[in-house]
Amino acid sequence: MFKQHLAILCATAISIGTISTSNCNAQEPTRSDKIFFRSGFGFAFPIAESRHYLSPKFSTSLGGLVFFGKNNFFFYPKLGLNAYGYDQLYRDLGENSRVMHGRSTTYLLSADFGYRKSVKNFGFYGFSGAGGGVVLVPKLSEPEADIIRMYNTTNLVALVEAGLGTDYSFGNVLLFAEGSYTYGLNKLDQQRYKAVPVSIGVRTNITKIFYNRQN
Repeated sequence: MFKQHLAILCATAISIGTISTSNCNAQEPTRSDKIFFRSGFGFAFPIAESRHYLSPKFSTSLGGLVFFGKNNFFFYPKLGLNAYGYDQLYRDLGENSRVMHGRSTTYLLSADFGYRKSVKNFGFYGFSGAGGGVVLVPKLSEPEADIIRMYNTTNLVALVEAGLGTDYSFGNVLLFAEGSYTYGLNKLDQQRYKAVPVSIGVRTNITKIFYNRQN
């Protein structure tokens, strides 16, 4: 009798475990657009005191977008390759000259989190986060035999960022337009780095590259 009850209990436990496993598998993420590659271009407009020594030039950016499961929340890493015209505000210590009409370039990596809401083929999203990187700034060396040499200095910059964007879906390809506000936590040329990068571009669904065996 005891063995019969034990067998019934074991069978019930196995059945419950099977049902639980099936439910867990049914709750696994199933969206087919989990990972996107992003490529954009536009301008990073300096604002406030930054516009006194920087001017916008054509810029590019690269990155990715990863959705969390079935949710509309996403992780948004990207690299901003922003280009600027550069006019040095202050002479360096011991120098008699300043750089005018030079060129400055940024390599700024940001890690943002955001939320996207879709309406038919349109999407609207917002994001915020932080990051950092380097800003290359041209400088002048002391003249040697009537020759002035130019070189780039590497300036480390930490920043916080917040932005908004919209996109339109063509199947696995989305056209997007977005803008953000970036605020430098340390100074560049004795001024805070502040800019509004505005870009348009394409996001491509590359989910199957990583989940090909599961789909």
